[in-house]
Amino acid sequence: MSYFKTSDGIDLFYSVWGKGHPLLLIHGGNVGADVWEFQVPYLVDHGYSCIVYDQRGFARSDCSASGYDFDTFADDLAALIDHLDLKRFSVVAFSHGGCLLGRYLSRHGGEKVDRVVILSTILPALLKSKDNPEGIDRSVIFDPFYESMRKDRATIFRASLDEFFAPATAETPVSDSTKDWTLGVALRSSLMPMLEVYKGSNEADFRKDLKLFDMPTLIIHGEADVFAPAAATAQRVHRAIPGSRLELYPGASHGLFFTHQDRLNKDIAEFVGQGA
Repeated sequence: MSYFKTSDGIDLFYSVWGKGHPLLLIHGGNVGADVWEFQVPYLVDHGYSCIVYDQRGFARSDCSASGYDFDTFADDLAALIDHLDLKRFSVVAFSHGGCLLGRYLSRHGGEKVDRVVILSTILPALLKSKDNPEGIDRSVIFDPFYESMRKDRATIFRASLDEFFAPATAETPVSDSTKDWTLGVALRSSLMPMLEVYKGSNEADFRKDLKLFDMPTLIIHGEADVFAPAAATAQRVHRAIPGSRLELYPGASHGLFFTHQDRLNKDIAEFVGQGA
């Protein structure tokens, strides 16, 4: 296992697999780098160097007392890119990972990023407000889940996995073992970072950050995503990024990295390959 140290002394875990065009994969808010295990073998076999890492407070990385804002996450990402001396690379960002990437582009620029794939996005601004009427009412999605996480996150995570995977419409069958594995990945991380990230990613407004996505961008989203409905997220992102491409997967929910892994892996490899 490899680690690098951030400017404030936090050790972050990362790993690099394969050789070829660098492909950086950014995980979402309640998981870690292990969530990419359904993508990395395929992408390595297709000639990519896959870079995965655990964000601060998640899985194998240090759990700091603070720093769970998107400016800090973006600076951590920039530090990893500098540590690996990446000159040109592509990115695949899952869920809140798209928010992190947007803030990285705002703070550090996008001249090194050649192509982007955004999966199950919660961009651009999830919660409804006076100036964000297309968002989702916080009483529908934010408050109940946040409070359930505070009281008993193991139970709410396990109960939500049916909606996360939408197994009845999945291309790849979802077993109880897979659900147990996903729960284990989530529970490797501490509660406090999860709460901070969930609050920040839901309440923050990333509409200005979206203006920095001037590279070829593919948006992949599940039509059955109940956590981030496409009308409030992916479709708005598509309209906001000129020249972007939107792929809506029928029957897919938020966890399409597993349930639709064959189509997803192929779509990522083909899209990134057009610029490699």
